Amino acid sequence: MAIEDTFSGAKNAFVFHEAFVNTVAEEIGGERTSALETKMCETMGVMQGMLAKAQAGTEEFDAKAAHLVCGQIVAGLGLTSEITEESPREVVSKTGRCPIFEAAQLMGHDVQAIEAACRAGAIRFMDTMVKQLNPNLGYELRKFRSAPEDSCVEAIVLA
Repeated sequence: MAIEDTFSGAKNAFVFHEAFVNTVAEEIGGERTSALETKMCETMGVMQGMLAKAQAGTEEFDAKAAHLVCGQIVAGLGLTSEITEESPREVVSKTGRCPIFEAAQLMGHDVQAIEAACRAGAIRFMDTMVKQLNPNLGYELRKFRSAPEDSCVEAIVLA
């Protein structure tokens, strides 16, 4: 029940976020809004990554260690994630229901628009964050969901 409550709370918060983004886009345009959201996500990724690294007490982050840090963020949104491949160089996971996706759909966005926003926002945040843990790490969205019941495939890769 707790994961469902967390998911519902996150979805409600992201509905407010999407409403704000829609309002800003009406005022200044979609491209400018997207660019500002990307910039904000990168800033937050830097801060979150630096904080996570300081709390971890280690300087050595491979893909597996970074995935542990990312897992805390995923769980905090009520997301479920299943590891499909795991090594020190790469962790691939399949993400279940997404409160961000569902909130965007409630606000009238189609799948292509949600994917573009995800790549420019959440994925950029995660990529920036893992690079704070280790500059040789990257975060990739390999497959985007086509519906709420579908899943995304994401990976943390050590170059």
